[in-house]
Amino acid sequence: MSDQVTVDADIETVSCSGGADDLGHPTVYYNFGEKLEVVCGYCGKKFIKKDNHE
Repeated sequence: MSDQVTVDADIETVSCSGGADDLGHPTVYYNFGEKLEVVCGYCGKKFIKKDNHE
């Protein structure tokens, strides 16, 4: 899989389930902390924080 999702800058936690219904993986949660992007360890989906200056 390996998609990219942009989230609002004030979001601190995202979840990923890899897809709809039984096609995905177990739901996992990732905290951004000081990072601007996190990558799902199961499917490679990348979550990127939106730049406040856009």
